[in-house]
Amino acid sequence: MRSIKKVFVLIQMEWTLDIKRPSILASAILQLGTMAMLSMLSQPKITSNAWNSLFWITLIFCTLNAVAKSFTLVSKNRWIYWNQLSSPGEMLWSKMIYGWLSMLFLTTVNLLFFGWFMGIPVEHLTTYLSILLLVTGGISSLFTFIGAVATKAGGAGFLAPVLSLPIILPLLLVGIKASKKAFNPVLVSSVNKDILLLASLDVMILVLTGVLFQSLWKD
Repeated sequence: MRSIKKVFVLIQMEWTLDIKRPSILASAILQLGTMAMLSMLSQPKITSNAWNSLFWITLIFCTLNAVAKSFTLVSKNRWIYWNQLSSPGEMLWSKMIYGWLSMLFLTTVNLLFFGWFMGIPVEHLTTYLSILLLVTGGISSLFTFIGAVATKAGGAGFLAPVLSLPIILPLLLVGIKASKKAFNPVLVSSVNKDILLLASLDVMILVLTGVLFQSLWKD
């Protein structure tokens, strides 16, 4: 019970820090809006497949820094303070939960921008949102952990994108494949296998992140 309370306290600390430095989140929202507008201007009569591809590309490249910042902006003194305040597990869960909430917020913003500029040609919106929920959970966890690795390596500014994108590709490819079926009334019946695979990947990411973070934290 105390661990859960500590996790919520750490999440509140993250929120307080973000309020004091809103430029990163604001820049991500601005990038999402700009990309959606440019997509509309470049392809006024966009197909559903192109819409889906642009949506995912925009989401990944515009939210990477906003989600990975939870560790990339952490100084050495703050690492020491957090080490005294909480256990590695509590810190990891707070970072991943907050990163997931941030990712969900930016995903919603991206969906609103795309819907405003180009409409939402999704036939089965509930299925599409379920896929987004699972993919963003895995992506935010990876972004958070890679941000921690990059910070410890002393090259957070450029290592986070370099390390995260190759690892995210398998999860992203499965997500794009599954999301395409939400546009097709015929193929949507087979999307459950893809959703199960996404859930399995998320669980694997959480387990591996938890194991690897222990040694990273001790270092």
